[in-house]
Amino acid sequence: MKTEMDALNMDERQRWCWLLANRATLILVGICWCGMIAWELAREQMPWFLIVMVPVFAAMRFSLYLYYKRAA
Repeated sequence: MKTEMDALNMDERQRWCWLLANRATLILVGICWCGMIAWELAREQMPWFLIVMVPVFAAMRFSLYLYYKRAA
């Protein structure tokens, strides 16, 4: 399967930087998500949507992993 890194003809250094950028983006999104949950709790509102979506996204990611693993 061709990845975006293959499509852009990235060398090893560029691939490493791409993966680091992806990791940093996920970390920033996670911090923002936790901040949104904290903000809702500080306003004395229960952030059900934000809390429930964490395991939903994890399940979706795991399902896609299994699908791609089987397809490869």
